Amino acid sequence: MVHAMSDGVRHPLDIDLADFAGNLVDETRTEALQDHLSGCPLCRIKVRRLRDAFADPPEAQFRARSGAGVSAGIGAGLSVTAPRVSVAEVSSGRPVPGELWAAGNEERLLVLVLREGNGRILVVPVTLDLGSADDETIVVEAALSPFEMAIAVYPALRAELPRFSLVACFGQLVEADELDRLLDGGLRGTARGEPIDGPTDPRLEFRQMLADHLGALEGIAPGPDIAADAPPAGPERLASVLAAELRDRRGQRCRLDRLRSWEGLVLAYSKGWTPVATVDELGTVLVVFDTRTGLASGDDFNAAVSVLTRYNSTGVVVLATALGPDAELFDAASLSYGIGVPSGEAIPPAPLLSGLAPADAIVKFLDQSSALSQASWPGRASTAPSDVIATLSRSAAWAVEEVVRTGRRAKIAPKAAGYASVEALAQDLEDVLRGALAGDPVAQRLSGLADRRKR
Repeated sequence: MVHAMSDGVRHPLDIDLADFAGNLVDETRTEALQDHLSGCPLCRIKVRRLRDAFADPPEAQFRARSGAGVSAGIGAGLSVTAPRVSVAEVSSGRPVPGELWAAGNEERLLVLVLREGNGRILVVPVTLDLGSADDETIVVEAALSPFEMAIAVYPALRAELPRFSLVACFGQLVEADELDRLLDGGLRGTARGEPIDGPTDPRLEFRQMLADHLGALEGIAPGPDIAADAPPAGPERLASVLAAELRDRRGQRCRLDRLRSWEGLVLAYSKGWTPVATVDELGTVLVVFDTRTGLASGDDFNAAVSVLTRYNSTGVVVLATALGPDAELFDAASLSYGIGVPSGEAIPPAPLLSGLAPADAIVKFLDQSSALSQASWPGRASTAPSDVIATLSRSAAWAVEEVVRTGRRAKIAPKAAGYASVEALAQDLEDVLRGALAGDPVAQRLSGLADRRKR
């Protein structure tokens, strides 16, 4: 009936959880499963998903060891003691900072309002499942809660939602001037949850569920009475989604910190760039910021270099959310102009990575950086023979391709034709290299090739 997972806990088999979700287990097994579920957020999540698949979900209940209920909406998975709160649905009115609201239409999520601006509401998710609280979660005691039961607030998952996604108010949790103290865990009657045990801690999946649900809420289409779509997601939302994705894919070793200002960086400020976050994984630091059109001019690249230098970072992740969802990633070398060979022409900066979502670009760069830093020589030499001729052939072909590719950028027709003419000499260059291995005079052969080009 149980199996062990990497976190060392023995969990019920999925088939047992499916039977439990379908109310198909006997009383003895039900009690054993309820006892496990009361202390295991991961299995509660699985049961919740199984019950979502039923057309008529059963009303099985259990009481958590903590004595608190489970989350309203997504935070739960199983219903325990539902808060008895009489709340009228609202279709208009302005959410006030410090209020608890239900967000979403079919499946709702409880959120705490932080502020409103430009038709969007900055919120953090709230659940009633204290067993899923971690050290980045603020647990608010029942005396402060309008539900008369303790709640868990997730400041690190703050996000911006369209105004129309908030549908019902549950009352005031704290006054607006106390929000910062609440989110920092310094308000009387608040505490933090237990630290995350590692990348296999099931509470990480719970946090990912909350982040995913917030993302789904942002995609809710406005009703016919909404004049226009909400504006693009702001930096809070960008940082929140990115933090959730990196935590899920890189674990605790990758840390994201919200970047709220340029701290005196005149060039970046004058460009109108929006700081989003810094990402730090074992000393590899990336600065993420949003721009109007990406990096296009020399002034843009100079400003990006100032950002990289100011934060002593390894690279910068450049967004242009007004144009599209993809990111470009530059390191110090790719932000600088190069010199083409043999033309001597200046080569403009180009991103190391482009055409990827921000999280994908960051993860790929971190993977490459880790591979470089962990590279080591093998313990013993390889005994596989090297094909020198094949290696020289590939090198010659690559060199010719590079020269021809450079020529395609030439503005003057005779110059472009000169570069292109090298393509016909690929086989001759390979023959020269083969002859060099046999002891033939290389200089004479190359001189002959040059004479052929002149003719």
